[in-house]
Amino acid sequence: MVIDQEFHAPRTPVAVVAIRDSGEALLIRAMLESLGAFVTLHLPGTPEDFLRILAQGQSAPNFMVISGHGDRGGFAFGDYADEIDTRSLTDGMLLASVITTRVHLPGKFVVSTACGTGSAGLGAAFATGKVAAYVAPAGDPEGAATPLFVHHLFYQLLQRKTPFDAALAHARGYDAESLMFVRA
Repeated sequence: MVIDQEFHAPRTPVAVVAIRDSGEALLIRAMLESLGAFVTLHLPGTPEDFLRILAQGQSAPNFMVISGHGDRGGFAFGDYADEIDTRSLTDGMLLASVITTRVHLPGKFVVSTACGTGSAGLGAAFATGKVAAYVAPAGDPEGAATPLFVHHLFYQLLQRKTPFDAALAHARGYDAESLMFVRA
């Protein structure tokens, strides 16, 4: 248990995982902290580091936000130096077929901001890891709309103590960009 959960005003642990470009992740971290969360920021340097984060099991916080770029139903990692093990990548992408073999986040709620990661394949991959819910954009929301969706969702979860499905429905109801976020 994180000591912050025992404070007079308890703080909910949330993990933010920044794949490559961390600008959005830093904004989301600040936003979550302003809503009363205790945020752990993960900066995985390699695909293997990211897969370790997804395999934390019960030690992971109940909420995880994956911030990054996506395409073709996977997470974009790009190119690495020759000495970095990239066998888990296909053309710079981490696909559902790899995630399904490594993810273990039983009962956790995972939100991805990466475009196109709301695919059925990634949803099924996270389901094999026994997540309570996996939410991600099925399309390509405009960049500035993504943190707004995350704020709406976590405002409901952390401040209003709204159950997850109702908080998701509220956050998705904001505009057309927010509707792209689906429970995959």
